[in-house]
Parts: sequence; C-alpha cells; structure tokens
Amino acid sequence: MATNKTMINIAKNGDELHEHLSTFLAERLQYLQSQHGTISIGVSGGSMPKQFTDAILSLGTAVDWKRIRIFMCDERYCLPTHPDSNLGAYLKLFPRELHECLVPVPIEESVARSAENYEKVLRCVLLPEQLNQTARFDLLLLGVGPDGHTCSIFPAPERLPKITDYNWISATSTSPKPPAERVTLTLPIINMAKNVAFIITGRSKAAVVKQMCLGGATANLPATQVRPANGKLWYFLDADAAAELPHDFTAAAANAAMSPKSIEE
Repeated sequence: MATNKTMINIAKNGDELHEHLSTFLAERLQYLQSQHGTISIGVSGGSMPKQFTDAILSLGTAVDWKRIRIFMCDERYCLPTHPDSNLGAYLKLFPRELHECLVPVPIEESVARSAENYEKVLRCVLLPEQLNQTARFDLLLLGVGPDGHTCSIFPAPERLPKITDYNWISATSTSPKPPAERVTLTLPIINMAKNVAFIITGRSKAAVVKQMCLGGATANLPATQVRPANGKLWYFLDADAAAELPHDFTAAAANAAMSPKSIEE
C-alpha cells in the first residue's frame, strides 16, 4: 500500500509520462552525484529501453555519465547481438559514447554460470565504495507484466528463483515467455535498493497496479513483493495503467508536483 516512502505519479498521456520521468531522473541523478562516486542503476527490458533512453537524452550535459554504471535487472541468455537481448536493445538506442556505462551479463557455458559470474561483477561494483555497509543499488527502473511478473520473476512457484539472503542474482530456465533461460535480480537485492521506480503503461496492467498500490504483497504477484526496506518506491503510471485506482486517489496523484524535496533521502 502507499506510504510516506511511496510516491505515485499519474500522467495523462505518453508525452506527460516522458516529462515526469525525465524530471525525476534529472533530479535523482543530480542528488546522487552530490553524494558519492559511482552511481549504480538497474534497468529492465520490454518498453524500458526506449523510455529510459528518451528520458536520459533530454538531460543534456547535466549528468556525469563517467560515474554511472547501468546494469540489466534481467537478461535473456543470449548474446547482445541477438534480437532478444535486453543489453542489445540499449546498445542500439544509446549514443555510442554512453555504451561504456552499460555492464553486460556474462554469457557463459550455462545460464547458471552466467548468473554466478554476473553476481560477482555486481558485488565488485557495489561493494568497494560501501565497505561495512549493505550493498545497495542507487536506482532500479522496473516494469511489470499483466501477470504481475517483474524482472524475470514470474508468478508460479516452479518459476520463482531460488532465493537466499546471499543470492542477488538467479538463473531460471522456466520463463513462460521465450526465451525460457534468463538471468534476473532477486527480491532481496531489489528490496535493498535506495530507490525503486516502476514505469507502467497500458490498460492490461491496471488490475496489477491496483494491487501494487492499494493491496498487500501476494506470492502470486511478484511485483507486489517489491517493497524497499530502507528506500523509496516510485510509480510512474499513465492513465490506462491507473484506470482501476479510485478517482480521488488518481486525482491526488495526478496533481502531485514533482519537486526536489520529494526525492531527498
């Protein structure tokens, strides 16, 4: 349910959603740049590559991209040249000078080994500057499917990644959406993030959005289990995705101004 650590922003249309997301990223990255060295961002696939790329291209020179590392929140077990690759989608859309910001998932002899080595890469980036602290992403940008999945965490017991307190990355070979083999962040590392932002569009997501915003966490809807323990949760919705939220709720969210105060730690 919405709390003082949950921000919900509803846009009338795609252009307004782009404006809201660009404003959020500009303010969020400006704040993070004032705090410490490397900034860690996790991004999803689907429609996210275009949404994220369009937003960051509008930021101009306001961001020091040399300090930013961008990870895949999940990845299909395939080379970046394959049309299913999330990394490949970002490489096609990003300006060449930003390619060095992208951290690839190692494609090894098995999806399990890829997950193991990706976790090693992630720990090397997140931990050095955070000694004696919990490793945390600065920002995760997530999507959600009509079935309630997020990243490659799907709503079926046999498809849920095997999760322990020490497992940040998991491999799955049973994704209901092809390709079946994928590497994904797990809920523990997602819920340790400083900021998690869902960007959700479309009427097919409305029922899931209602449960995410107004209901509690349920096992059969993995996206509802995203609840940062010591961070903030953001929802960027279009009118269709917000269609099943109460009118007074959507009116308040639509009128809420995005201001620097709203993103302070």
